[in-house]
Amino acid sequence: MGEQPVKLSDYGLSQEFGYMQHVDPVKTLPAGNEAWDEMGKNLPKYLMGIDFRQRVKELPPFKIETLKSDGEIRRAFLLLSYIGQAYQWSENEAAEILPERLAKPWHEVGKLVGRPPILSYTSYSIDNWYRLDKNAPVECGNIALSQCFLGGQDEEWFIIIHIDIENKAGKALQAIEDSQRAVAENDLDLLQNALTNLRDAIKSIYDVLVRMPEKCDPYVYFHRVRPYIFGWKNNPALPNGVIYEGVEEYKGEGQKFRGETGAQSAIVPALDAVLGIEHERDELRDYLMEMRQYMPPMHVKFIEATEKGPSVRNFVMKSKQDSLKKLFNESVELVADFRALHLEYAGTYIHAQAQKTPGNPSAVGTGGTPFMVYLRKHRDETKNQPVS
Repeated sequence: MGEQPVKLSDYGLSQEFGYMQHVDPVKTLPAGNEAWDEMGKNLPKYLMGIDFRQRVKELPPFKIETLKSDGEIRRAFLLLSYIGQAYQWSENEAAEILPERLAKPWHEVGKLVGRPPILSYTSYSIDNWYRLDKNAPVECGNIALSQCFLGGQDEEWFIIIHIDIENKAGKALQAIEDSQRAVAENDLDLLQNALTNLRDAIKSIYDVLVRMPEKCDPYVYFHRVRPYIFGWKNNPALPNGVIYEGVEEYKGEGQKFRGETGAQSAIVPALDAVLGIEHERDELRDYLMEMRQYMPPMHVKFIEATEKGPSVRNFVMKSKQDSLKKLFNESVELVADFRALHLEYAGTYIHAQAQKTPGNPSAVGTGGTPFMVYLRKHRDETKNQPVS
């Protein structure tokens, strides 16, 4: 027996939904947490008011026992994460201590989803939408955010683009399964078909990313959308991290968690895995591995299984089929293009804006990294790995 090809259904994934839930996300918590739900739904209004932190401290205790379904647990983690980030960044001075009323349920629900108590990509995008027309697709034009910080076109569009990408990535995930199965079965026709689908799926997610500037302005993004998604690691405002009051596991010590970032999406790591794109063992690679702590555990297991599965790269290299090599290299090139576009946006939306803002920590992304250096290196490493 050789390596086992990866199978989507083993990880709760599908071509139709990709890494997303197989049902539309829950929009309201069950009875018992109405005050929390109400604060989430009206968060932009509360953030315009005074004493936001005091309001959070006065919320009734969060009732975790009311959460019965996976959807309700995800909704609770999303809500706690948004209220938690808003608590942290609603005032000029960062909060070094999160009150027990917020910290304990955030930590406990985090245990249920397998992620640290901080806003991460899955809550920010994958779990954060509803359809305008229930019978139409999950894509730009038919989805809206369930939860936001300040609201408005730019915040909405920034996240909706990511949700559309996640949905379209389902076809890429299916192509990953099919291509590894083709290698295991030595089926050239199946591989040709799978690699065609993989290339087309990567192109479709690239085409969504291209649309970012349509309704998300760099200035508004930098000054209104981005400030709420910073974390407490490598953050000069929080050198000692953040204390989660009442969480015994943390023993009163400041915790340092990364902020929300697209690097917490499992799409590109899975593409790297199936295409055999290697990243040099350095700080950047360590950072990518660290990002897996912020992904749902099943997403990480899928990436790891893809990495261990039959090598599509080796099979294509050994084959005498120029058509397979061409398709394979087109996928590698498209991943490089996706990374290049991401780099371009980082330059426009963050780096250029930071240069115009005196005293801003311009070299650091929301995940706490020198992002321009990292993204450039990723792009170059990808471009340099076609098969011949």
